[in-house]
Parts: sequence; structure tokens; C-alpha cells
Amino acid sequence: MLLADKHALVFAATGAIGDAVARTFAKEGAHVWLSGRDAAALDALAAAIRAEGGTVAAEVVDATDPADVSAYVDWVAATAGRIDAVFNAIGGRPADLGYPAASETQPFDLFLKPLRVILGSTFLTSRAEAARMAEQGHGAVVTLSASLADGRFAAMAGISATQGGIEAMTRSLAGEFGPAGVRINCLRATAMPETRTIRETAAGLAHLGNAIGGPPVGSEVDVRPLSVAETAAAAAFLASDAASGMTAQVVNVYGRLAA
Repeated sequence: MLLADKHALVFAATGAIGDAVARTFAKEGAHVWLSGRDAAALDALAAAIRAEGGTVAAEVVDATDPADVSAYVDWVAATAGRIDAVFNAIGGRPADLGYPAASETQPFDLFLKPLRVILGSTFLTSRAEAARMAEQGHGAVVTLSASLADGRFAAMAGISATQGGIEAMTRSLAGEFGPAGVRINCLRATAMPETRTIRETAAGLAHLGNAIGGPPVGSEVDVRPLSVAETAAAAAFLASDAASGMTAQVVNVYGRLAA
């Protein structure tokens, strides 16, 4: 198994991607530490993982709160003895994060919101984990971006900037913590129709396209649907020792069709 006896943290574990990653980490032998803000959903996921033979613990954590993140990471490190891997799946409903939206009329605070929530949380969790891993001399941080980072998706300025920021930040953190033995890589996934985020984004783009006279540029791409299981499998690889030669990389999980 890829992650046998590893202690792996999954932040925002109850969303579609976090759920799939947590289950995959457990199936690959990791002791999984789940966190999120919905206690009932965390308990249900933990019960499902145990029923499948996995080892898991769950805790309510606000991954956008610096003090909450630091306290949680310290507690896991003290309880487990070490932290081997971390994955942050934080996201949010498009309507709550202000996209899709025409840039010329989008309020500035809504443009900034996904950067604060998603990029900010990724920074908080990554730095806390990487600092602990640096003390022990090893560890793997896997961040999550999306194909928005390298596309030309109209009406998606704030969320696209967030994804590009995650990738740039990943490289910077890899340079900072790499000398201490910490690997930090980014997983760039394309749209996964199983997720509520993608369904709601597509609906919003369709509505906006109707309002401006056609589909927003870049809203149609030549890819086959990607599954959350494929994304989770790639995350498990990057978190494992099989990827020991990789750091500061942005790895595409991208079901692009041949031309």
C-alpha cells in the first residue's frame, strides 16, 4: 500500500474531493486525521472509513482560522508522534465565493473572497504542517488547484487568480521547506461533474452566458469528465514515498481528449 502506517491529515474532508481523498488515503494504509466544520458529516465519514477497515480520527476545525489550525496541528503531532502527509480540500459554493461574475461589475470584496478563503486556508494549513514536518525532517504536503489556473475562463477572475496563486505559493513553500526534507507539490485537477461546485459553476456560467448573448469564452473545453476517484488516487501518489523525487511540481490530472 502506498501510505502504509503514514499519518495523513485531510482538511475540509467532508466535501466530494476531501471525502474521496480521505477514503483513498485510508485504503492505502494511512492513519487518517479528518477535519472540517460539520461535526455530523465528519462523524459519518469516519464511520464509513472504519467500516471499510480504515483507521481514522475526526475533529471539528476551521481551516480559515490561524489559531484553530495551529492548535489542531500541534494536537495531532503530539498525539500521533509525527505527521507524514497533508491534503487541503477546502472550497465553497460558487455563489458564496462570488463567481461566476462579470469583472466590470463584480464588487471588489467578492473578487477577493476566494483568495481569502481558499488560498488563505491553503497557506495556513500548509505552513503549519510544513513547519512540523521540517522539525522531524520529512513529510509531504499536497495542495489542490484547478485547470482555471492555466485557462481563459471568462467571468471567473477571482477563482482563477486563487488557483494560480495556490500553484505559485506551492513552489515558494517548496523552496522554503525543501532543505528540511519537506516535499510540497500541487495537484491541478480539471472539472469533476460529481462535485456540487462544478454543477453550480456550470449553471452560473450558462445563466451569465444567456445574459451576455452566448457562452463565456473558455467555458467549453475538450476534456472528458474527470472523477474524484482519479483525483484522489493522484493525491495519494504525491503524498507517498513513491513520489520522493518530486517537489515544487504542479501535476495535472486532466482528462483531455486527443485532437
